[in-house]
Amino acid sequence: MTNQKALAPLSSSTSYDHKARLKAYFNGIGFERWAAIYGQGEVSSVRRSVREGHRMMLDQAGIWLDAQSFPANACALDAGCGTGLFSVELARRGFRVTAVDISTQMTKAAQTQARQAGVAERIHFITGDLEAVNGAYDVVACFDVLIHYAQPDFTQICTRLAHLCRGTLLLTYAPYNRLLATMHWIGGHFPRSQRRTEIQMIRGTTVQQILESAGMHIRHSVRVSKGFYHVTLVEALKR
Repeated sequence: MTNQKALAPLSSSTSYDHKARLKAYFNGIGFERWAAIYGQGEVSSVRRSVREGHRMMLDQAGIWLDAQSFPANACALDAGCGTGLFSVELARRGFRVTAVDISTQMTKAAQTQARQAGVAERIHFITGDLEAVNGAYDVVACFDVLIHYAQPDFTQICTRLAHLCRGTLLLTYAPYNRLLATMHWIGGHFPRSQRRTEIQMIRGTTVQQILESAGMHIRHSVRVSKGFYHVTLVEALKR
């Protein structure tokens, strides 16, 4: 990993307030919910569909990576690593991995995953957000993180990811869909105890413009849908 000048932090107070809420959520009830979804235990049919959709997405990202050639001991960033599923996949492929997550609980769970998989020595874990990360990475992955950010935060984070990447950027976003937007609006009126974090939908043309402005071009883009899991997975390359 080469050194680079530190990148500018996210700006507005809204960003910091929003990140604080996400941090509290993923260190509390959010960790319990998502650790169950990403795990192997029995879950409800709704959560099972999310688990299966998430696995489909990771499998496709892996296929795209395997179609490329990377230098020996290449480095990768898993931004928003969650419980470490893709960090482990990257390490198994020979990458030196930096795995960062805003949640202490998630980072601890990811470290456990890495030890159980026998790849802990290849992964460096950081608890914090992207402002804690600098450098240049052959692969940058950011899965099911940007779905929690509306513009302009989405633009800032996506641009930062592109600046950290010197090769391949893999990311997911929630594509805009009128029916899904209505469903999320209805869900916002449920009792707080039944709500999940808000999903922020972005139009594909907006994502393309952001990446192109940051010096990337999209090579692959595919919609991944399974039950209650709906994202667009993108592979973008440095121009």
